[in-house]
Amino acid sequence: MIYYQVEMENLTEIEAALGMMKDKSKMVLRTAINNTAKETVTLLVDEVSREYYYKKSDARKTITTKKATTSSLQAIINSSGPVNELYDFKVNPKAYRPKNRPKADHKGNVRRDRDPSYLYLKPGASRDKYKAFVVKYSSGHITIAQRVPGQRMKSDPSKEAIKTLLSPSVPNMLGYEQGVYGIVNPQMYDLLQKNIQEQIQRYLG
Repeated sequence: MIYYQVEMENLTEIEAALGMMKDKSKMVLRTAINNTAKETVTLLVDEVSREYYYKKSDARKTITTKKATTSSLQAIINSSGPVNELYDFKVNPKAYRPKNRPKADHKGNVRRDRDPSYLYLKPGASRDKYKAFVVKYSSGHITIAQRVPGQRMKSDPSKEAIKTLLSPSVPNMLGYEQGVYGIVNPQMYDLLQKNIQEQIQRYLG
């Protein structure tokens, strides 16, 4: 979660700027916080798309914002969602061709700043048994998957089981430690100050 919360000194500064319109200070701050939260969401999804092979629209769908009010001068930005599939990022080739699998193997990548990697568990294994391949499940869902050594399919015990290849969730991509939050965070205070000044001018205007 990302919190926008302000201290009393912000209200004091706004009251001083507004002069006789002190009753408007909380309204100024509330609107400024909410505008900043909205702009921060845009920065976050833009940065996710810049760092990862992931669509802005899909990242935005995971984000909710609890707006500030005059009685609670804080906004909360939250992202929730499961891990994604590698197929949602960059896989090449991506087409489902069960009878014409690529001889050069599939490559996959999550981050834009890294070279794509070949998708197999055991390089050099006989018959390339553990290469990744594009699969279509009985539900009709298409994704990239691999065989699981030692596990058998329930529907066909003569074959090894299949697992979908996964990749980071959107909360992970946005997160504090390894996500894009660290890139966006330095801009948040400046955005808030800009929006406070804009709202003050709006009321004085």
